[in-house]
Amino acid sequence: MASPAFDSNPMRAPLPALTPEFVAQHYPPHLQVVHVDLLHRHGERTPVAHRIPQLSPKHWNFCATGNQLHQEFLRTVGLVTGSSASRTADQQQSPWQNYVFKQDPRSSTGGSVFAVSSTAKAHSSDTSQQTSATCGFGQLTDTGRQGLAALGAHMRALYVDTLNFLPSTLPADAGSMLHLRTTSYSRAFESLQHTLGGLYPNMSSSMLRVHVRPSDRDNLFPDFGCKNMLRQFVKLNKQNIDNCGQEYQQLYQDMLAVPSLRAFFEQEYKPGKARVAVSVMDVVVPMRAHDMNLPPEINDNFIERVARMAAIEYLQSSWQSPALARMQIGRLVHELANNMASSVQADRTHNSTNPRLSIYSGHDTTLAPLLAVFGHDAEQQTPDAPADLTWPKFAASIRIELLKDTQSQCPTVQPAWEQDAADPSADPPFDQRVRPSGVPRSLYQWSSGRNPRPITQINPRATRDYYVRVWHDDRILLLPTCRDPGAHHAKLGSSVCTLDGFFKQIARFSTSEKEARLECLQC
Repeated sequence: MASPAFDSNPMRAPLPALTPEFVAQHYPPHLQVVHVDLLHRHGERTPVAHRIPQLSPKHWNFCATGNQLHQEFLRTVGLVTGSSASRTADQQQSPWQNYVFKQDPRSSTGGSVFAVSSTAKAHSSDTSQQTSATCGFGQLTDTGRQGLAALGAHMRALYVDTLNFLPSTLPADAGSMLHLRTTSYSRAFESLQHTLGGLYPNMSSSMLRVHVRPSDRDNLFPDFGCKNMLRQFVKLNKQNIDNCGQEYQQLYQDMLAVPSLRAFFEQEYKPGKARVAVSVMDVVVPMRAHDMNLPPEINDNFIERVARMAAIEYLQSSWQSPALARMQIGRLVHELANNMASSVQADRTHNSTNPRLSIYSGHDTTLAPLLAVFGHDAEQQTPDAPADLTWPKFAASIRIELLKDTQSQCPTVQPAWEQDAADPSADPPFDQRVRPSGVPRSLYQWSSGRNPRPITQINPRATRDYYVRVWHDDRILLLPTCRDPGAHHAKLGSSVCTLDGFFKQIARFSTSEKEARLECLQC
């Protein structure tokens, strides 16, 4: 079945077309899907704060459906009374909040990281009007809802209609089949809702548990309370800006040539207090995504340059320092490694209660450091930005597929590190690890071959029937470790890693909660 096509919105992440040729190439009959982790960024949203009033309106009226859903929910739980039609525009807006929990300790706008908001005086010429469709800052728009529904529909076309990996309707015990996580941001929570709506469009009575962690314990984005991480983050970001000074200065000058951007910098921008490209990107990308009027100078090429420079300002440092990437996203990497291990064990024992699909609804700051983890090459470290470094688009996704080959011969070449991968001894320093901490000893206490069984001794080749493939939007990520002889599928090549090859790639980035706390305290 063909994948539902995304529209022409260039600010939204692309997905592969599910043609018969695509399915035959990547999903031959002997390659079974065992488990999938889907991590996605939320859909299109409004800016996190109102800035650049010479360019952006004060009121973004793209949330008619979203505001209605908020009102219906609040009335259901008894927080508002009366019909939505009987309330004024101000009353329509007031119940919306940026976080699932009102007691969330972060700022109410979510925008203080980037730049100051525009003053009321700056809106004197603004002609936009507040309506029942007016969005809050940082709110998932109706366009964003459609984008995540399209992602869910793509998942259904692949894993339900094509591969029969997931059932066509949710069973009564759907909670054992799906594991659902989201951050406490409303836009992430609602994005998860619409991803599920695309995956199971006729879902009605199923009760699903959604896991939301307190912000100080959430591993779906960096913990900026980690002083060691923040110190390295700021230092490396400054170095990266200095290293691309000519490119950065040229973009800055091109921004100043746009009258509305020049006015913003002259009136509001505080050098050293906010990042130039990130501040502009947060406004122009949502405007382009919602087909709003932009000056002719701010075309798609200009926005692409801004997004790349924003990535250099804010994301490149994760590629340069494994320690920084580990402190940013290592606890989530640890969880993903455990997902793979528990799914292998469940497959071996025919345990049907282990989730087949885990969905993590997060942010650009969830996906960006993960991409650095999967792209890290210890043998080719350079201060230059990766050629394809850019900011994750709206609805961007990473899919981690655990696969099992029931027919092809397993790799016969033994990687030099394979014996160490099964060594159950104490974990060595991060940069010497070849398997993530927490992977259980029992994973390797199985015999090899087509009829495996539990054994008491360690078998380094116990996982050789299992493979991992990582997708980013519409392309496969080629993990550097998986190029090693014996670390990838004999026929499908290095795009399909052995499980141990995948473990080796992420091992130095995986950190337990205890290890993360200790590393954050280091000077």
